[in-house]
Amino acid sequence: MTASRVLVVDDDPALLQALPAALRIRMAAVTVDTADSAAAALDRIAATDYDAIVTDIKMPGMDGVALLSEIRTRRPDTPVLMITGHGGHALAVQALRGGADDFIQKPIDRDYFVESLRRAIQEHALNRRVKDRELALRRCANELEQTAARLGSDQPRVLIVDDDPALLQALPHTLRLRMAGVAVDTADSAAAALDQIAVQDYDAIVTDIKMPGMDGLALLAEIRTRRPDTPILMITAHGEYDLSVRALRSGAHDFIPKPIDRDQFVASLDRAIQAHVQSRRVKGRQSALERCAGELESVVEQLARELRAIPARRKP
Repeated sequence: MTASRVLVVDDDPALLQALPAALRIRMAAVTVDTADSAAAALDRIAATDYDAIVTDIKMPGMDGVALLSEIRTRRPDTPVLMITGHGGHALAVQALRGGADDFIQKPIDRDYFVESLRRAIQEHALNRRVKDRELALRRCANELEQTAARLGSDQPRVLIVDDDPALLQALPHTLRLRMAGVAVDTADSAAAALDQIAVQDYDAIVTDIKMPGMDGLALLAEIRTRRPDTPILMITAHGEYDLSVRALRSGAHDFIPKPIDRDQFVASLDRAIQAHVQSRRVKGRQSALERCAGELESVVEQLARELRAIPARRKP
């Protein structure tokens, strides 16, 4: 466990000796620095991020209230406990309004002083943990946004499935000419296509409906099971209206009638690829949101449990 670091500020040499001694005896793993003036304290604060600062209110030169204001500006998250003399009620209220975490009245009750300081250090540690986790969540969200953006910039990959060797040659050639940066694989049967789908997540698949063995509709059903997010374009012969409707109802993204209109084919395929990329981006962001929400909920629950375990501080 890392030692807590505390700064005690007072112009009284006796208190500068007694308070650190009390803390070292009653608090495990605490390191105590001292400063005999506000100016010396500011030098210390510039070099060290303390877990808590204890300062007298009445000091020559810059007093404790002015020092508190400087600390709130330079180290806004550092808890500050103010030491007040007997009857210094108005100063105590002024200190609390100025952002002090608590005030300690003279003559100092050592038990109350140690407990108040321990509570302030615990709250400071909790706040730092929450801020660290919030920073981690923001980094996580940014990284996932960048990942989602990269999904759209990766080279699109298309699979064309047909038992017609002429189409297996002509369609990839058309795509390479009209769609920049597209990678095209081919398969001459549904069985060969399933082998390729098992190892490659395609941005779109184009398949003929009528093929020997497993036809295009059966292949469509298999793809919907194995790669449910992959858009599929079905090639249909002239007049096969019923087959086209069945394909669309079964989850096909679009159908391309023969003879193939190259412009329509390229435009439909481009829409399918863009829809797939957008879907992946949305799912990536949704996954990030769910992870971040789960982590944040865990942080909030843990923080609430730890805060409930900290006794309430005294009010003036």
